[in-house]
Amino acid sequence: MILTQSGGFILGNLAKLLGWIMNGIYNLFSNMGVVSIALSIIVFTVVVRLLMFPLSIRTTRSSKIQAHLRPEFNKINKKYKGKKDQNSILAKSRETSALQKQYGIKTSTGCLTALIQLPIFLSLYNVIQNIPAYVDKIKELYVPIADAIMKVPNAKDTLIKFVSDNSIARAPDLSKVDLSVNYVIDVLAKCGGDALDKISTVFSSNPEVAKAVAENKDNIVASNDFILGINLSEAPGWAWTWALIIPISAFLFQFLSMKVAPAQSTGDPQQDAQMKSMRKFLMIMPVMSFFVTIGVPAGLGLYWAVSAAVSVLITLATNFYYSHADMDAITEKARLKAEKKHERKLARNGGKEKKGFLEKMQEAATGQNKEEQRSQDSEGMQKFGSARLKSYTSATSYKNDSEEKKNVQYKPGSIASKANALRDYYNKNEKE
Repeated sequence: MILTQSGGFILGNLAKLLGWIMNGIYNLFSNMGVVSIALSIIVFTVVVRLLMFPLSIRTTRSSKIQAHLRPEFNKINKKYKGKKDQNSILAKSRETSALQKQYGIKTSTGCLTALIQLPIFLSLYNVIQNIPAYVDKIKELYVPIADAIMKVPNAKDTLIKFVSDNSIARAPDLSKVDLSVNYVIDVLAKCGGDALDKISTVFSSNPEVAKAVAENKDNIVASNDFILGINLSEAPGWAWTWALIIPISAFLFQFLSMKVAPAQSTGDPQQDAQMKSMRKFLMIMPVMSFFVTIGVPAGLGLYWAVSAAVSVLITLATNFYYSHADMDAITEKARLKAEKKHERKLARNGGKEKKGFLEKMQEAATGQNKEEQRSQDSEGMQKFGSARLKSYTSATSYKNDSEEKKNVQYKPGSIASKANALRDYYNKNEKE
């Protein structure tokens, strides 16, 4: 990573947006005399979780409505109990899907929330790993030191040796670039207080370096400092330090968030069993969060831990609300909302049922498309056969010698004779 903001088109632009929000929060607290990246990350995390609250509450509402409609789903299950043939299985899936659609239940919302979280986490990794690139007041602390270093002869070679000797993690490979102030700042941002003191010694040939470090070091350390002296720009690692509190907290809160989350119910025992198994498999996520946060900057681990903690609080609050709410009223409201949404959808499409991608995927899974296609094919064959029957003539027919009547006659007993007799009968009934 370099100071110049990067991360690709999607993640890079999302990182800029998140960095802009982070910069605004930091400036707000800085103007109040509070210089702390940790506080900015905590407030930022709460803001992000609140922005995602509509998705999470939708997931919880769908789960609660499905639980309330359990008797209706049980009727479907009872109707097809013991039936293992393909038609019964597909019919059961279609009826379950129709009931979910009737009440606007979407079981995919929880997955959507998780998918949205992933790019946010990856983009935030760019921001927190390189705070000076996104937070202007932090960058200003490093600029005097970087300017002084740039004035030292052979500054690039000296800085490369400094990075190697002190094992500065995640520093850019300076051997492949032309040294600039931004690259120097990118190296300095990875240094703790002790490493900054060494910078003064390494570049002692220019007294301005030591002076700039002395003037800005306290503010740099304070901005990256968290409780118990944890440096948010450094990864906790496996050393027994207070920094391990962050990955441990990430593990615990992630575990709690999954334990208090409402179990998803589809109304189908087979699908519920599969989701239960998947839920057990997902319990590995807390362990994964521990190993991830132990190797990334502590600031990113702080975001992960706070995000999981906020998720626990939101889930507990929503569970409490729905346990005391009138579920009959909520369910009926959901039905009316789904009905109006369906009507608006029909109005937009000229009365035609236009299905979205997820609906098509769901119907493909339940076999509904094939059933509809067979019905349409059957109807089309009937219409086609009827049309052919009305206008049927045969090359086996012959005319009488009298040209006045011009009646077409057929050989007695021929297929043409029988078909046209049936045609005449059809036409007569149609007129009547």
